[in-house]
Amino acid sequence: MGAPTWAWISKRVEAKVIERALEHAGKIIGVAEASYELFQEFKAGSADKVKETYNKVHQLEKEADSIKRAILKELCRGFIHPIDREELVRLVLINDDIAAYLKAAARRASLVEPNEITGVIRDYIARMVGKVVESTKLLRKAIEALVNNPESALELADSVERLEEEVDEIRIEALAEVLKFCDESKPSACMIAKEIVDSVENSEDKCEDSADVIRSIVVLRT
Repeated sequence: MGAPTWAWISKRVEAKVIERALEHAGKIIGVAEASYELFQEFKAGSADKVKETYNKVHQLEKEADSIKRAILKELCRGFIHPIDREELVRLVLINDDIAAYLKAAARRASLVEPNEITGVIRDYIARMVGKVVESTKLLRKAIEALVNNPESALELADSVERLEEEVDEIRIEALAEVLKFCDESKPSACMIAKEIVDSVENSEDKCEDSADVIRSIVVLRT
């Protein structure tokens, strides 16, 4: 197979993978938005609605996982330059982790009576999840920009990094409240509150990791 033909096939496969990556990113947004809905209900103290919405989060995360597997199968065919393939694999896997951590946070919220955790902590958690929603939307735009507007992709990645810093600040404030709460609450509620905060923060960390991969892809192509 001649070099021009190989390059043509590589670009064609890569375009298909990017298209599927956008579909995957869209599903991650769905997980984030459903998680935000859940934590708004958690904040309002509605245990039944939290459990009901968790089913939506779980289903969307499963759908994202299915798309991820299809993308990895496509990438295994080997028609993309190994460097590009490695970065695209990292991008898809990290984006999938965003959804996994949100699902973990949502699952923990469904295990506890919301009113057992203070309203202040529940508000901090909802604010953090709101930032994750913003980040997932920016990441999808950045992936879309990879093909035709790499400079815009870098700018969007920078915006995600700034959101991660905001979440870090909120997390510190939330943990201060959790520590006070743990001095007065039963151990199970204390543990769940801390684990939810950590899972949401991990999800936003993965958003920043995804932004770093997008930066790497842009640099490798220039």
